[in-house]
Amino acid sequence: MTGARDPVTGQAYLDRRIPEIVASMPEEEAYFWQMILTKWYLYLGFLDRYFELILDLDRTDSTWTDADNPVQVGTVYRRFAFTTHPKYLDVVESMGIIDIWEQRGPPDFCEKVGGQWVCE
Repeated sequence: MTGARDPVTGQAYLDRRIPEIVASMPEEEAYFWQMILTKWYLYLGFLDRYFELILDLDRTDSTWTDADNPVQVGTVYRRFAFTTHPKYLDVVESMGIIDIWEQRGPPDFCEKVGGQWVCE
């Protein structure tokens, strides 16, 4: 954590360490740990990198495809501006969650304004 906390070098540190850690995991556990470890970018305020990595992941056989995950993460990490980040809606849309919102309604922190989704 010491290397990751530095606002100047922390992102580069995580970029280097996370792949090393994931590579040391059994293959069947690698995706799970990639998702867990990627949240360190979020915790430490490297939101752009977090969303970049999340959007690049193949989520076909993971629990990340569950519609409640971005809503749960959005609820817990709103103080980090997670749901107001421009990429939040990209993640939600890439997972098909917008369709669920259209049918069942959005979470409390999102609404449709003038035909566009907005999250606070």
